[in-house]
Amino acid sequence: MSNLTAIVNELRELDVEGSKLLNDGQEDDMSLGTFAPRYERWYTKARAAVAQIIPERLPEFVEAYRHADRKTLVCDTYAISDFLLALQVSQGEKPLFNRKQIFAFKLLRQLGIVKSAIDAAPSALRDIRAVLRSELLDSDLSAARDLLKANHLRSAGIVCGVVLETHLKDVCAVHEVELGKKDSTIGDYNDALRSKGVYDVPTWRLIQRLADIRNICGHRKERDPKLDEVEDLVDGTDKIIKEIA
Repeated sequence: MSNLTAIVNELRELDVEGSKLLNDGQEDDMSLGTFAPRYERWYTKARAAVAQIIPERLPEFVEAYRHADRKTLVCDTYAISDFLLALQVSQGEKPLFNRKQIFAFKLLRQLGIVKSAIDAAPSALRDIRAVLRSELLDSDLSAARDLLKANHLRSAGIVCGVVLETHLKDVCAVHEVELGKKDSTIGDYNDALRSKGVYDVPTWRLIQRLADIRNICGHRKERDPKLDEVEDLVDGTDKIIKEIA
């Protein structure tokens, strides 16, 4: 949550600074020597934020700054980078368009994209975290499979149990399922998710069996786990993390 707050705050600061640039760019006594570096710093930060949060809007954001594929310099292809170079298109002594108005229009487009990034930040970052968690769980599950192949059944089962418990904990967070206890187990998460209606009884029974196998692997006083049991635990965990979200 702290990372989300930091990113949203940075986007809001970019929104405020962009609005200042918009106003300052219209001043009659505006000096490009001081204005251009301010905008370039803003653009660098804002471009990185847009690329992270809403990358599908990045080409539009960049085009407002520089129109890479233009054939001629006209009103529609005039960009902010042209304004910063004080480029002006004229016919005789008369400018064909007001370059400050074009700059304002293009910067307003960029500010609109920054505001969209502010709105999209929470869901975008949740998606990023979900992808990262999925990659980590896949990596741990792959480690469990390697241990299984080496016939380290208990170790494979324990690693797999951590993967399953972590995933169920994440699913509880997504569905806002509260357990009311600190040290929750696979069984606790499983019961809570079934009660919430996140999945049906057959899935609950599968997870219950996987938890039982994991407990056999983790408690040396009980019997040794069997190869087919640990195989079921690994395959079952793989099924759960792919199908239950």
